[in-house]
Amino acid sequence: MDQGSQEDEAIQQVLAILREAGRPLTTREISEETRKRLVRCPDATIVFLNRLRQRGVIHGERSKEFRGWVWWVD
Repeated sequence: MDQGSQEDEAIQQVLAILREAGRPLTTREISEETRKRLVRCPDATIVFLNRLRQRGVIHGERSKEFRGWVWWVD
């Protein structure tokens, strides 16, 4: 599997995780779920999620309540 298709698979899995959760998830929660699904993000999870946020694929913001980033989809 080439790197582009690995990234596409990771994007689809992250979107599925967020949609199934139905609520914002922390970076740690997403990371744990991707490990369970045997999905490897092309970069460190936080870097990958931030790139998706910058591209408008997902939303994310820093949360004082969770002391880190939370991520969600519309």
